[in-house]
Amino acid sequence: MDLLEEIEQVVLSRSQQSQPERILFLSVVLQALLDATKPETLTEPEDEKQARRSAQAWFAASVGVTAVDFDEVCDLAGVSSLRLRTFAYKILQSKEIPFVRKRINTVLSFK
Repeated sequence: MDLLEEIEQVVLSRSQQSQPERILFLSVVLQALLDATKPETLTEPEDEKQARRSAQAWFAASVGVTAVDFDEVCDLAGVSSLRLRTFAYKILQSKEIPFVRKRINTVLSFK
């Protein structure tokens, strides 16, 4: 099972409703993946470009405040930071970004 499937199960499972903090931080991770994989457009504002670069750097940073924040969010989400970095890298290099973004949006919009 890949990491996204595991996150989907946690967020979508009714039995996990007793862990709202974990779901919150898993949602932070998913939103960062959306931000990092947002397709570039010719007319996008500079702040959108910067948001994409910042999200990508959040997954890649191994030292400094950004790395500490990443490790804390992973810990609170119950996900290995190394595993998440590897997963994010694979997504960013993948040709399946539109499919992954659709899956993430489905999870984030679940009520």
